Amino acid sequence: MTATLRLAWASTRQLFRSREVLFSMVVYPGFFLVLLVLFSRLQFETSQGAASLMDLWLTGAALLVVARGNGHAFLALIATYKSTGVLKRIAVMPVSPAQLIVAEVIPRALMGMLTAGVFLAGGRALGADIRLGPALLAVVGLAAIIVVTGLSVSFVIAGLTKSPADANALEGYVNFPLYLFTGAMWPVAAFPDWLQHVVGLIPYTGIIAAVRGVALDGQPLPAFGPELAIAAGWLALLFVAANRAYRFAQ
Repeated sequence: MTATLRLAWASTRQLFRSREVLFSMVVYPGFFLVLLVLFSRLQFETSQGAASLMDLWLTGAALLVVARGNGHAFLALIATYKSTGVLKRIAVMPVSPAQLIVAEVIPRALMGMLTAGVFLAGGRALGADIRLGPALLAVVGLAAIIVVTGLSVSFVIAGLTKSPADANALEGYVNFPLYLFTGAMWPVAAFPDWLQHVVGLIPYTGIIAAVRGVALDGQPLPAFGPELAIAAGWLALLFVAANRAYRFAQ
């Protein structure tokens, strides 16, 4: 535990010395808030009624990007560690891959939670119909699950590929369905009935549904028990996969 905390502290210092913080906490949230304001009058029409694009994206696609931060750069970093032999040098230290993964995840999860909370509050100030107060705390906790899930996917991709270029290419293929079919950009209610049942098993779908239910509809978090159970299952599976794929000795 002590070694993991030391690694997490070192990762935190490295993170806050990089430009990743600027992009993750200022540039990306600011860009999406401006974008959402520009399209605030647009609405989606489904069989279940109308949905504001601003509310939908604020609690979906934009929240995914903001919570995950500069995930593209993080993937390039850990893929570079592997391709340049940094992992082999780390292998001589009394540190396991699981400890390294946890140490990298902790500061980014905290940053993602803080950024997501400020981002949602900013969206509310600009006209989004979301609830603050205790509901915001629940949503911020869900943002942490988004962060850890996304980083675990990054470690799996970095472990399975041979170069940063290959890793970034594979990430694009993986992220496309995660944004398209999880309800992040379009209402799940607009999908065909058979597809609505399938997409519920995709990572992020249940989390996005829970975020919207809590932030937009005022539902209690326990009402989304099945969705959260699926998200927790994916989180555990991806962490195990990351620990096995991202090895020090290749």
